[in-house]
Amino acid sequence: MGLVNVLRASLLAVLLLATGSGAVVAAREVVSARDGVESVRLAAQSESVATIDPAMSRLLAVAAWRAAPTPEARRGLIATLTRPLTAVLRGHRNGVNAVAYDREGTRLATGGVDGTLRIWDARSYRPIGLPIKGHRGAITQVTFAKNGWVITAGQDRTIRVWEIADEEETGKQVGRPIPGTVFAADPPGRFLALGDQNGVPRLVNLLTRRPSGQPFPRHPAGLRHLSFDGTTLTTYDGAGVLRRWDARTRRPAGRIAGGPGPVTLNRERVALTLRGTLRRLDLATRRQSNRPVTGDFVALTYAAEGDLLATAQRNGAVHVLENGVPLTEPFQAGAVRAMAFSPDGNWLATAGDDEIVRVWDIALTRRLSGEPTSGTPGPWTALAGTPPCRAATVDAVATSPDGRQFATASAGAICLWDAATRRRLREPLTGHTGRVNTLVYSPDGRRLLSGGDDHTIRSWDTATGEPGDLNLAQASGISALAFDPRDPNRLATGTENGTVRLWDLTERLPVGPPFLGHTAAVTSIAFSGSLLATAAGNIRLWDLDTHRQLGSPLGRNLSTVEFANGGRELVGGGPAGTRRLWNPALTPDPAAEACALARRFPPPPDLRSYLPDRDYPDICP
Repeated sequence: MGLVNVLRASLLAVLLLATGSGAVVAAREVVSARDGVESVRLAAQSESVATIDPAMSRLLAVAAWRAAPTPEARRGLIATLTRPLTAVLRGHRNGVNAVAYDREGTRLATGGVDGTLRIWDARSYRPIGLPIKGHRGAITQVTFAKNGWVITAGQDRTIRVWEIADEEETGKQVGRPIPGTVFAADPPGRFLALGDQNGVPRLVNLLTRRPSGQPFPRHPAGLRHLSFDGTTLTTYDGAGVLRRWDARTRRPAGRIAGGPGPVTLNRERVALTLRGTLRRLDLATRRQSNRPVTGDFVALTYAAEGDLLATAQRNGAVHVLENGVPLTEPFQAGAVRAMAFSPDGNWLATAGDDEIVRVWDIALTRRLSGEPTSGTPGPWTALAGTPPCRAATVDAVATSPDGRQFATASAGAICLWDAATRRRLREPLTGHTGRVNTLVYSPDGRRLLSGGDDHTIRSWDTATGEPGDLNLAQASGISALAFDPRDPNRLATGTENGTVRLWDLTERLPVGPPFLGHTAAVTSIAFSGSLLATAAGNIRLWDLDTHRQLGSPLGRNLSTVEFANGGRELVGGGPAGTRRLWNPALTPDPAAEACALARRFPPPPDLRSYLPDRDYPDICP
């Protein structure tokens, strides 16, 4: 009897232990599921506030990753590290007309329709001091003088000089207001070039406020812009004519005809508009760039040095051009009135009607545009063929995985070639009823797939040339194909309407939702692990787990994309053999990098509304 009781007690202990273990496992699964749901929720919130509060977006992305390393959280972190929009500054109670960096790039000044001048720390983007008031009406221009003073012009036809205070104090006006509507300070900060409502420019000693020499000739169309380097005064009038004057003799030193649009210049170049076309000229030679850009321009600004130019159009699109070429896709900045580059050209501040000042990371934008690299000609060059395999009319090309064979498409037919001899292997393969746009070999090289304008994808046996039983149809012309190297039965397709899909070739069914984002025909697709890259003018990276885009689009005017060096390099190709190179690998600790960015900003005041149970140090310790 005692033995039975012992056995019963032992069995009961085992059952209790098993039950307890099961409860622990179940509890862990519940917590894990709850954390996963929270991670996905926070990642979605991070994306939803990205354009209105980048600092909050970064914190929410890190919080999502801390909750659980879900694919959505991973995607959100990558997005925060690749968005050029760095900061959103609020404080003005109406539109913002003027923005300027100081000469060290450490402070930012903004002037608003509300008549206030605000100073910001250009590293933390915290306000410095209290808003400065003095103008009766809107501030129309702002700049920093060399000695740290801030100079403003307003609709009250006065120019005012301000000494900036620190901490919680407000700035103080230096001296009496100076009559004028537009101004420019010389680099040493000793003289001010002024223009009045009558269109007469003159020079004034900034310290004594006394005139320096005689006024310059009157501009009947009024003055819109002045630039003064100490020896040459540049004026831009209401008729769109730019004139240069010798500051000592008051004699004209050159003239450039433009239009009544915005203008900007630095020491080397001037940009203005003429009948909706942007003109960029070298000031020394007055030679015009041969890269015309058209649009409805409302603001232009040059960086202090070189040929880095920002243009804003009436639809809110801001393009950043280097040597006349856009670095990346345009920024969406609202109704822009003013822009300014930091002295090193690494930051761009935009301001406009929505009361918001936005700061964009131009150094990151350069990285998103990619590094130039050299290309090599394809194996289809110098082919001797007869119609429809004539090399001059090649519409698509693909090389077999072992490099022994390649295929070309011309006039709706497909030709297979021996890579060593450049001889055609057999009669052309026919079946498509329109142009063949894309070809791809299967990973084992036994099949060749083709896609064309007839909306179909067809399969061919590469040994015999016989058509296979695959015949997939889509709603638009097929413009790109790629096999997943890890799964020979998974195919990515791109169409002329910009849609990308994954297909299970065994089931002949799509896998997951489409990849949506491109607005032009997809011309190239590449796989690398859990990443998918697509080209359609720009290049986009996609997460295969979530079918969502990773980060911002890369480059411009690119039609091909491929992964190289074991997936550690991403190469995009464009017209005339241009190629650009990126490193698509993540930083080893994206959360730490996002926190490093987040620490530059004060904790958002509404953090508790998103994370009621967590504090800032808990997210980024």
